[in-house]
Amino acid sequence: MFKKLILIAGLMCGSVLFAGRAVAADWGPCEAIEGTKVYSPTFDQTITDTSKNTTGAIIDNFYSWNIGGTYKGTCECPAVADRQTPYPPEYYKATSDLPLGNVAGGYQYFQINKYLAFAGSVMVWNNGLVHIPFTDLSNKSPNGTSDCETGEYITGSTGTINLQITHPFVGEQIIPQTKLMDLFGTKKPGVYGATALASIYISGRVIVPQGCELSTGSTLEIPFGEFQAHDFKDRKGQMPTGAASITKELQFKCTNISDGVKIFLHIEGTPNENDSNAISMGNPDIGAIIKGQGGNVLIPNSVAFEQEMSMSELVDDTHRVASTKLTFEPISTTGKMPTTGDYEGIATLRIDVE
Repeated sequence: MFKKLILIAGLMCGSVLFAGRAVAADWGPCEAIEGTKVYSPTFDQTITDTSKNTTGAIIDNFYSWNIGGTYKGTCECPAVADRQTPYPPEYYKATSDLPLGNVAGGYQYFQINKYLAFAGSVMVWNNGLVHIPFTDLSNKSPNGTSDCETGEYITGSTGTINLQITHPFVGEQIIPQTKLMDLFGTKKPGVYGATALASIYISGRVIVPQGCELSTGSTLEIPFGEFQAHDFKDRKGQMPTGAASITKELQFKCTNISDGVKIFLHIEGTPNENDSNAISMGNPDIGAIIKGQGGNVLIPNSVAFEQEMSMSELVDDTHRVASTKLTFEPISTTGKMPTTGDYEGIATLRIDVE
């Protein structure tokens, strides 16, 4: 009985070794011996040409990688007695699970997010850079090795991406590690395994440096004048007696703003404790409200209350002028007579580019 158990164990071991040699009735798929090889190129790129920040704009050769390094693989092969020379070349297939974008310039673009799409190309031996997707692409290797034993692979280590802007943006777009493509190999066209030889994951940051600043400087002073305490009495939500609205036309110098991009202004600051529509002036009975061009109150710290600004044509290669009118009013927030003194408040004009 003891010898029989040893014999069974030996037969099981022989079966495993036989399967590991990838011997088959015909040529078939190739796979990486230590599992799918992962390449992870990363980039940090800035778009300085404002004309490229428009819907559909394409930046060719936006980023290239050449990571280097090889990995070991093997292919399914017929039994030695059935192999005929010349051995077949290897064939490759590249796929992507990303949502399809449009086709432009012969490249298939894949959507990364709302703003960006990429078209990928990968280096294949004897073919140069080939844009994905593709299938049954021969490496044109005449009289090559059978690759039934361990072979060295570099496919996936070198490639490039084109960038397409699908929606203009400002600031930066962060791309988390995202699988761009899977690469498969075979010795027989159309016959691929479920496991990729290599996968390429991209990650990085795309920056569009844009912004606006007041043409008159970084601050704007609004003097409301002097009032008597009784001017505020029984005037809750209204300006004190004798006060007048102050309207200012504001102009902002904006950099790298493309056609179709919109500029919005909203107010940030400490609201009055008795009236959240008003900016605090350091006294609970006094506040200041800011109205947009249409007369609506721009409630502080709320992007739901914002003013769209008008945008000029380019005044030079990179600048435009954004302009709007704002109206400033002091108000009583309680209807009570405030204590005497000097009061002031600070509001920040926040510019958002969409």
